[in-house]
Amino acid sequence: MARIHPLIDRVELLVDHLRRRGIDVTTGAVIDAFTALTHLPLDEPDSVKAGLRATLVKSSDPTGEFDRAFRAVFAGFGHPVAPDDLGAAVDETLPATPGQLSSALLNAMQQNDDAQIALLAQQAVDALAGFDNDADHSERYYLHKVMRAIDLSRMLSAAMQKLRREGELTELELMLARNAFAEMLEHFRRRLAAEIAARMSSAAVHRADVDIGSGLADRDMLQLSSLELNELRRVVQPLARQLAARISSHRRLRSTGRLDPRRTVRRSLQAGGVPLDVVMRRRHPHRPDLVLLCDVSGSVAEFAQFTFTLVHALHDELRRVRSFAFVDGIAEVTDLFESARHQIHVNRFVERRGVLGDDGHSDYGRAFTRFVEHYLADAVSARSTVIICGDARTNYRPDGADSLRAIAEQARRVFWLNPEPEEEWGATDSAMDDYRAHCRGAFEVRSLRQLGDVIASLV
Repeated sequence: MARIHPLIDRVELLVDHLRRRGIDVTTGAVIDAFTALTHLPLDEPDSVKAGLRATLVKSSDPTGEFDRAFRAVFAGFGHPVAPDDLGAAVDETLPATPGQLSSALLNAMQQNDDAQIALLAQQAVDALAGFDNDADHSERYYLHKVMRAIDLSRMLSAAMQKLRREGELTELELMLARNAFAEMLEHFRRRLAAEIAARMSSAAVHRADVDIGSGLADRDMLQLSSLELNELRRVVQPLARQLAARISSHRRLRSTGRLDPRRTVRRSLQAGGVPLDVVMRRRHPHRPDLVLLCDVSGSVAEFAQFTFTLVHALHDELRRVRSFAFVDGIAEVTDLFESARHQIHVNRFVERRGVLGDDGHSDYGRAFTRFVEHYLADAVSARSTVIICGDARTNYRPDGADSLRAIAEQARRVFWLNPEPEEEWGATDSAMDDYRAHCRGAFEVRSLRQLGDVIASLV
């Protein structure tokens, strides 16, 4: 099957975006653009951008439509292309099934063929994202869908098994090779994300003109675009202040208990024994120790970030907070909040040593087991409230329910916050039914406001 060169693909997409934004791009201008590209250094993005602007946009562009369209279409596309290849099609048969894509990607990674990896990213989005069938989903939804279909989680182990069978590398060389493969997998994931963002850029640009203020906190977090997530981050701190005030007020209302007869009589002596002022026993509101365990893997990473941010903004209402991030490993991240002046991006959690294990895909069983082995005795006591955040999707690996039971037996109470619809709990690789048996409560939490309400009720 003939394949159009990726740069030709991008220019055609750019032309389509410009026309939809009201810029008149003629067929002659498109021909001029391709002719100009054959004379430009294609490894210099600024030169490519200038050449396309000069040939496609004949009049002034005071609103910056070209710049916005170019950024959207060429996101993540910055690799040199030989000018001689521009007009030619790549005559190769591209893989069509997820298994074939995985095999082709592994071969391309072993050969360090960056151009082939770029083509495979495009092919994967074409074949697996399902833009035509699934409308109105977020970029993260499509990325998660493609990655689950290709099954990157087993690709790294397959590559390492092959190298071990060949027996030509020392243990140090195997470790270096593993790190290189892991970096290439992450590079491929970023390519997928950029490709999906480019396909959805038109909708994203139109969303920029929509008022996403007041109702955004009530929207499903897993369905928000990158633009909406950035806007939602500005809502977090005001919401946290409202929650703190609400919790404090609620505790003041509950701070009075039963009648204190002795103090009431003593105070009444000032009025000749008439009890004008009733004295109540004062309660000491419970300020819990809170332990957060949050899944920071791809599809639920933003949910974890908002949970961390809200809880640590309530530090005055809590006796102590300890936070742990996990994917297929686990590590404490409490110190990140103690030194942070601004909101912490989720990448900071993922970069913490120990959060990622072998392949970087959710492994609840391993994360819970490691928490019990390394942190349980020190972090969790009989007065601790443990909150676990995640979609409970195990990738068909051991779910670690026994380790969760050990956490629940040592803690005062355990709660689970899940951003997926409750009707999907327990389906396919979701172990939510097993986990909720060891929790005091399990909550469907799909919006920022809903998350704040649940946290306020728990602390």
